[in-house]
Amino acid sequence: MNIEGRQHIAILCSRLDLPGGIERAVVNTANLFAEHGHTVTLIILDSTKESFYPVDRLVHCVNHPLTFGITTDGNKLSRKIKLLNDIFTLKKLLKRYYPDIIICSEYPFVVGAILAGGRKDSLVFAWEHHHHAWLTKSRFWNKLSDYTYPKTDAVICLNNEEAAHYKKNCQVAVIPNFVSVQEDGIKNNDNKTILSIGWLIPRKGIDFIMQAAKTVLAANPDWTWKLIGDGEMKGAVMDFISSEKLEGRFVLQAPGSANIDDEYRNASFFVMASRFEAFPMVLLEALSHGLPCISFDCPSGPAEIIRHGEDGLIVEKENPVALAEAIEQLIDDNSLRQSMSEKAVINIRRYAPDIVYGQWADLFNR
Repeated sequence: MNIEGRQHIAILCSRLDLPGGIERAVVNTANLFAEHGHTVTLIILDSTKESFYPVDRLVHCVNHPLTFGITTDGNKLSRKIKLLNDIFTLKKLLKRYYPDIIICSEYPFVVGAILAGGRKDSLVFAWEHHHHAWLTKSRFWNKLSDYTYPKTDAVICLNNEEAAHYKKNCQVAVIPNFVSVQEDGIKNNDNKTILSIGWLIPRKGIDFIMQAAKTVLAANPDWTWKLIGDGEMKGAVMDFISSEKLEGRFVLQAPGSANIDDEYRNASFFVMASRFEAFPMVLLEALSHGLPCISFDCPSGPAEIIRHGEDGLIVEKENPVALAEAIEQLIDDNSLRQSMSEKAVINIRRYAPDIVYGQWADLFNR
């Protein structure tokens, strides 16, 4: 199969109306395929076809809610029946849209596509966005995954550490997310603002951010830390701001527009404190805007994106003291921030859209 033949590519995905990295990566990739002349259908197997991020007008979006039995409704038997019914429905959908290539962005969709006979007329790929150890599956779904994943044409992972998990039994390809370099990327670093973006959940290390912020902001009263996000820990963050009397200095902001370029432009550097990741889009975006980045050396992804000492700093995972020390290092050294900013917009070019598209094209041709 030759990718230049402009195949019909169908991406099976969950809801896209949330401001998350996976949602951005799915939409960005669909748009990229459309820009290169492919027919692209986003088959959103969820409750809505609305998207938080702008979808190219050439991308066809359709909405068919399917749970594949992953629901709290009913009992074990009714959920198995629901799984079978949804596989049959997916089979009809794939016959209706008749794609040459099927890319499945969640494990139930991989199972569904294979059991629906997707490989009869199409290439079928599993596209893994999560750190594999984070996804918890029942024994039943583990067995289905073990059976279906080796039958895909390849499992696409975002980094080498994730790929190693699948190499024993599957064909594997490593294709990272991509980002466009901003023309005004290099920072002057005069803005005394630290930026963090992410869901307010334990996995994103919001507790570590608060611990580091308490130390850093006490020692640097002329600096501000902005955290953009929403989630279950919002109350804890608000309590932290109040108890530490950090109103106006530790700023919690809800996600608004899909375009947050101005937030990157108005910051001096970016901090991420996740317990684990896969290939965080926020790091790509921050570096593309010339922001030096600080992150834990968590599994997996940050250490592949940030070049330690060049465009950012990698510190011991889940160590808020080390995180605060790294932040202090960048606060105290404006020339270091400037040199890292210059390196960031150079180093991030390895994730440019055309380079990453070439990797997709190589996979399809192979």
